[in-house]
Amino acid sequence: MAPTFKDFIQSHQFTFFIGQEGKPIVVHAAAIAATSQQLDALINGGMEESKTRCARMEDVKVDDFIRFCEYAYRGDYTVPPWEELPPEPSSTSGKNQQNGDDDGWDLAPLSKKRKGKNGKNGRAAPEPPPIEIDYPQETPEPRYEVRPISRTPLRTQFNSRNYLIDSGPKALILQHFEPKPNSAVDQNFTPVLLAHARLYCFAHLRLIAPLKALTLDKLHKTLLNFKLYAKRVGDIIELARYAYSNSDLPDRSDDGTLDDLRKLVVEYIVCKIDTIGKYDEFVKYIYGRGR
Repeated sequence: MAPTFKDFIQSHQFTFFIGQEGKPIVVHAAAIAATSQQLDALINGGMEESKTRCARMEDVKVDDFIRFCEYAYRGDYTVPPWEELPPEPSSTSGKNQQNGDDDGWDLAPLSKKRKGKNGKNGRAAPEPPPIEIDYPQETPEPRYEVRPISRTPLRTQFNSRNYLIDSGPKALILQHFEPKPNSAVDQNFTPVLLAHARLYCFAHLRLIAPLKALTLDKLHKTLLNFKLYAKRVGDIIELARYAYSNSDLPDRSDDGTLDDLRKLVVEYIVCKIDTIGKYDEFVKYIYGRGR
């Protein structure tokens, strides 16, 4: 029989010292032990931690552990809000920037009239004759036919993914989660995306399969609603960098399949490659990984 909230709240307290700073966080032992066999053994298995009623977790951030505790108590978790970035200072060529024609020069306009040689008569000096330069003709580059690749099947597969396959009442409630989408270019979603990803890694290490499924479902729905502005391509790159540089995630599972978080991220990138692939930041990231 699954423990009730009454069992949680009446259980003894257990202290976790979290992160490199060892921040103490006191929780009810039964709530944490119910999330996985690994944590149940830590708290109730007769080891030193179960006797002293305290344990250290230096490999997790404080905010991520608090997010996990929220899940342990209520079966769900919340992520931090996005960061509102200050708008970039406007320039005299703002109109060109909006049209994508900014040449990068910020020069004051030239005067239409010039003073004479002695600078007294105020008459404009005669314009010099134009200089004609015989530029060599460039040889046109050969054109190659590029066949467009349909990504409709992949997009359909990505959009239809469902990680919460349980039909219980709690799962049905969680399936109706609707993340708040970004609505402006200066809304940095990196903290939101990484909060889901880091909690997934925590659940992977502690063998908490339901939490892994929940983080994937929430991240998936967040990506579905994410407006990929040019300035927000970096948010996706940071998510990919975390997923693929985290040594705690295996490259492949025992059956040879790609890790679920990495699969979700790479599927999203492929679906959006027509947009993401245009930016130098993404090209540099891919080039850096391939070296």
